Amino acid sequence: MNAEELKRKLEEANIPPYLYNLDGKGRTDERFCLQKLGGVEWQVYYVERGVKTTDLRFATEEEACAYIYNKLHG
Repeated sequence: MNAEELKRKLEEANIPPYLYNLDGKGRTDERFCLQKLGGVEWQVYYVERGVKTTDLRFATEEEACAYIYNKLHG
């Protein structure tokens, strides 16, 4: 799944949108964030009180989105 599909699945599962940021717009604190790095890598991070408590890198958008979905839905 890509970021757009992830957003739809999270909405369908009634996961509050304040728990994630998939497009880099708006707040990035206290939520899971998805970011494309250099065109080849995807980063998932969680910022708590200004500190990244999770900072993972994935080779594909699909892997990064699956990680966020499992964390928020699982």
